[in-house]
Order: sequence, then structure tokens, then C-alpha cells
Amino acid sequence: MPEKIRVIVNEDRCYLCGGCAGVCPTLAIEVHASDWEFFQDRCIGCRICINACPVGALSAEPLGVKE
Repeated sequence: MPEKIRVIVNEDRCYLCGGCAGVCPTLAIEVHASDWEFFQDRCIGCRICINACPVGALSAEPLGVKE
């Protein structure tokens, strides 16, 4: 079973292309016109979104660790 993670967006790098949301198998990410939203309860820790980001704006940390 994949590790439970929290996906973090680097807002300076993200240009809201929606690539991460488009590949998420559980719809844990929504990209809006001016922001990005992550739904922790839907995330399965697969990291597909992180690998799909064309500018490397996403990273992950183990769940329970505070920024």
C-alpha cells in the first residue's frame, strides 16, 4: 500500500495548467482559474500527479508532517 502523503504545490512554479488534476485517478486535485485545491481524503499516495507536472511544481511529504 502506498505511503499516505500530502501533496504540496509550489505556487511560484505552478501555472495552473491542470495536468495534475487530469491524471489523478481519485480526483483529489482541482485546478481553478486562480488557485489549486488538494483533497487529502481522496489521495491514495500514488504520486502520479507529481510525475505529471511539466514544471515540477508538486512535491510530497509524509502525512502528519507540518510545513
